[in-house]
Amino acid sequence: MLAALPLIALAQPLAAEDAPAITQAATVQAVTGWGHPVYDIAPDPAVRFGVLDNGLRYAILRNGTPSDTAVIRFGFDVGWIDESEDELGLAHMLEHMAFNGSRNVPEGEMIKLLERLGLAFGADTNASTGFEDTIYKLDLPRTDMELLDTALMLMRETASELTIADDAVDRERGIIQSETRTRNNFTIRRYKHYFDFVAPETRYAARFRADGTDAIIDTAPGQALRDLYRRFYRPDNAALVVVGDVDPDTIEAKIRERFGDWAVPSTPRVEVAKGNVDLARGPAAANFVDPDVQHMVVIDRFAPYVERKPTIAETDRSRLVALGTAILNRRLQRIANSADAPIISGGASASDFFDIQRRAQLQLQAREGEWQRALAIGEQEWRRAVEHGFTEAELAEQLANFEQRYRDAANQQDTRRNRQLAEGILSTARRERIFVSPQTTYELFLAQKPTITVEAVSQAFARHYALSDPLIHVSTKQAIPDAQETILKAWRSSAAQPVDPPEDRSGLAFAYGEFGTPSPVVADTTIDDLGVRTIRFGNNVRLNLKFTAHEKGRLRYTIRIGSGQLALPATQMGQAAFLSTVSALGGLGEHGYDELRQILAGRRLTYGFDAGEDKFIVRGSGTMADLPLQMQLSAAYFSDPGLRSEMLTRWQAILPPYLAQLDATPQAVARAQVARIVTDGNPRFGIPSEEELAAVTLAEARRLVADQFAAAPIEISVVGDFDSEAVVAAVGSSFGALPARAEALDDWESERLARFTSDRSERVLTHAGAPDQALAMTFWPTTDDDDAQEEATMQLLATVMRLEMLDRIREELGASYSPGANSGMSHIYRDFGTFSTSAVVAPGEADEVFAVVDAIATEFRAGPIDADLLERARTPLLEKIALSRRENGWWLGAIDEAQLRADRLDRVRSYEDRIRAVTPAMLQDAARRYLDPAEALRIRILHESLVL
Repeated sequence: MLAALPLIALAQPLAAEDAPAITQAATVQAVTGWGHPVYDIAPDPAVRFGVLDNGLRYAILRNGTPSDTAVIRFGFDVGWIDESEDELGLAHMLEHMAFNGSRNVPEGEMIKLLERLGLAFGADTNASTGFEDTIYKLDLPRTDMELLDTALMLMRETASELTIADDAVDRERGIIQSETRTRNNFTIRRYKHYFDFVAPETRYAARFRADGTDAIIDTAPGQALRDLYRRFYRPDNAALVVVGDVDPDTIEAKIRERFGDWAVPSTPRVEVAKGNVDLARGPAAANFVDPDVQHMVVIDRFAPYVERKPTIAETDRSRLVALGTAILNRRLQRIANSADAPIISGGASASDFFDIQRRAQLQLQAREGEWQRALAIGEQEWRRAVEHGFTEAELAEQLANFEQRYRDAANQQDTRRNRQLAEGILSTARRERIFVSPQTTYELFLAQKPTITVEAVSQAFARHYALSDPLIHVSTKQAIPDAQETILKAWRSSAAQPVDPPEDRSGLAFAYGEFGTPSPVVADTTIDDLGVRTIRFGNNVRLNLKFTAHEKGRLRYTIRIGSGQLALPATQMGQAAFLSTVSALGGLGEHGYDELRQILAGRRLTYGFDAGEDKFIVRGSGTMADLPLQMQLSAAYFSDPGLRSEMLTRWQAILPPYLAQLDATPQAVARAQVARIVTDGNPRFGIPSEEELAAVTLAEARRLVADQFAAAPIEISVVGDFDSEAVVAAVGSSFGALPARAEALDDWESERLARFTSDRSERVLTHAGAPDQALAMTFWPTTDDDDAQEEATMQLLATVMRLEMLDRIREELGASYSPGANSGMSHIYRDFGTFSTSAVVAPGEADEVFAVVDAIATEFRAGPIDADLLERARTPLLEKIALSRRENGWWLGAIDEAQLRADRLDRVRSYEDRIRAVTPAMLQDAARRYLDPAEALRIRILHESLVL
């Protein structure tokens, strides 16, 4: 929502210092197929751009990641700011109507048509409306002609053939209001207050959650939507992007055939005056108050907008500002990690405020009640950077990080993902930007690198960040008395204090290059049908390798050790949350976290570990060049964990705002309390109590992990593009050199006990968020996942339940924007599982939703489930499985315990067969077995004002 709009499709933010006169080098040398000027930076030649005679812009890119898939993005230059006073909210409502009937697709059939072809609603079929654009999205799991033709046909229907029938509009009103309710939280309210403060004279503030929107949604006639549709859905106001494993010639011909007859209206395109930020009003301040909000300080400075040309000179200036911004952000990170820090986090950004103003911004999350100290940190660190610039060591760290990102992106550009590419190309449509390949970006960086000095970065940063007087927006739980004057007084008090130059922090070296004598490889076999090589070292450390070509130059890894939370007493789940949240900050025995970040700059690494339900684990992705260092770093985290005081400092800072938000929405209450209710108070489920979370200690954390880290089994898995022997050597010289590990995991049988509550009386919980929000949840007990076929059957049963809920609760009743169903059959807890449904609703509609869920369950039990319904659930799932087998992330999850739990590999082999084997009768039998109305547990979460 507040993201920068980049000059061109590069990684760094846009610089905004005053531009020099355009030089000869900035002369237009060519234009793209969309007519965008090309100066001295070449656009990505692989993208085919074109414009039809009617003005429709299109772009096509052949890309093979994931293979045999494609994505379509269809964007219209219309959003919230384009609405008139009597159309508030209708751009979004019009987006919804695109799924509700057109000239050639009857109402209610578009989603079903796509489901039969393998696209799941929400995951593969979606749309979005923002300030300035509306985008329709299809992710195609295959690229056969039938599916491509259908997808383009549906986009063409959206373009000009929507019926927008009055009765369909009436049915959609409740869905829109449900979506608004679902998203009405303190974060959205804070954004609204922020826009009204910094940009009150702009349409961005006027149209973001504008007063009167709900009333218009409830009453606007269908003709109002049809008028908006005809005004903005026109070929010269649209862009179509297709990226995937397709032939550009074929796709271009189909686009010309499908969209060539889309007529251009005789009326001109509509432009709106966006307004401006008042540059002369500062300094000024405002206070947003909400009992659930984090204590936030946002400092903005603005300047007139300057349109930037996509040239080398502009890109170089942008990069200098980005380097300075990154250095300032590292300073703020160090402060946040220090003892008694007044801030939890902080970050600066150099960007444009849309395309109406230049902006420099600093955001800081303060510790509870510490907004004044946080404001002083922000003011002084901003000023320190502007007045004194940066050090050689700081610049060296960020240059290494920038180069690593550019280099890796260039090396991996041949396996960029379809979705990322399509959305990047579409983002250039509305403004004269060019789409640039990662290789070009890397080459531009390398050409500039020899000229990048501390002086150049400091000067560029100072020019950008020394803009207008500040606008300061402070968010607190209680109102600040005389807010503007109090905030500005704190600002002036800080500004009166001199700031010293930064200290030099150079000369550090990594202390963990040697772990002892590597153990020999004692077993090396291959699981032929899965293409997985399994290795065991003499100290019982295990390694699994699967080479793929899915992501060029990239690999993914997991390092799992021991049994995670199962190895901790049930009374110590607070310690598990503590370790998972802040373990990285604990650093190592020889290095603190910030030292590590400096020493290891320019390497893509994962720090720390998570305490999972049944394993301590490190997950990450990187390159072969960085893997040996990753193994050394993670081996050090397990063999010599620092567990330093910085962990506790950060934990004590983040805990109060986290706890304050546990009742901020009905969904938050559900995450915090429902799992423990369902399991009859089992402390291993849900979120630990405030007392447990506040009672954590470093000494207890060290004691709890000591035995597991010292001797529990370790299994490491690597999937992707790598040198197998180099991986074996890297693991052997780090984890393979540790003391011997146990051969098998402990059973922890006494810790695997869980049961569904025997008390089936309805529970009513309360939240403190928006009064018009409620959550209706129904749970049934099932069992664990020992029976693989039963697990697959229940998965499909949950999917068909969701489809029926969408039809009846969303489409027919208009009661909930996104009702859901889920089957969770545990692989950790014996004989335990749940089947559940949930829907965010208006409080008065909860009973009706419960009744619909009961009716669906009763129907599922009474007779075989409709065959078409089953196929609409099954087909997208099978497509998802087929796609997942072309994804390294899925394979990593499939093989990460290939040795310690080898019996579960059969589930990988049989997944599709199990899904295909499910019949309507099997679903009916499962519903009879588990969805007994007498066994259901209802949980209703209402606003606290509605419960006596």
